[in-house]
Amino acid sequence: MIKLIYLLENMMSEDTKAAQQRRRKFRMIFEVEDYSKWKRKNVSLRGIKQSGKTNEVYGSFGKGLYTVPLSNKAMAKQYGEVYFVVNGIPKKPKIVDSLNNAELVRQKLVDDFCKKHNEDYSVRFFDANTTMEKEMLNLGYDGLIIKGREMVNYTPKDIKYFKTENELQSYYETLS
Repeated sequence: MIKLIYLLENMMSEDTKAAQQRRRKFRMIFEVEDYSKWKRKNVSLRGIKQSGKTNEVYGSFGKGLYTVPLSNKAMAKQYGEVYFVVNGIPKKPKIVDSLNNAELVRQKLVDDFCKKHNEDYSVRFFDANTTMEKEMLNLGYDGLIIKGREMVNYTPKDIKYFKTENELQSYYETLS
């Protein structure tokens, strides 16, 4: 860290063309790191069959915006043309490690709801009287993330779609 501060001080005091190039290169490295950090935190992927219409594919974990992490482009591609999605990642999600654990979350919601209404375990009763997203929101979760696989955001707001990485980067530059 001390070397970095010393390097920065020397770069700022030099006014040669070489020093200006070093400063520009140094700034670019930090800008790329900042963009990458922002992207990991705020961007997911979604396959879209036709722009402006729903895919007419409904997920098992309630109604909401389904996206996948940046690392799972292959899954997004199964649903159509891949778009970058900004603000699709839930802010306060229930996070599970596997699809099986997500199913267990759903089963527990059904079980708890049925017990609360003095009913035996019944998916039919659950579906007739509530929804997964409603029960998750009641528990304080705004979505469900299955690590490495998919996520659903029950309360998506200010969602933005970008076709290319360049469009996404241009949007990012308007934020700073």
